[in-house]
Amino acid sequence: MKNVEILHIKKWDYCLYNVNGRKVITVVFFNSFSDYERSFYLNPEEVNMNYEELSIFAEKIRFNYVDYADREVIPPIT
Repeated sequence: MKNVEILHIKKWDYCLYNVNGRKVITVVFFNSFSDYERSFYLNPEEVNMNYEELSIFAEKIRFNYVDYADREVIPPIT
């Protein structure tokens, strides 16, 4: 069972979680008919980002999903 703690929410952008001691960012992906979320583990150099940096990082993930697919958490943390 996963121990999930919400650390920060920026509505319609991302949520930051602590999942079993690891930081996870869940990013909202926008589509014409429906929006969906994908979650990704943060690397050690990313865990200390401030909220503004996390917004920029979420945008990078949205536009370069393939670059981050190897650390996707399935199913997403919501």
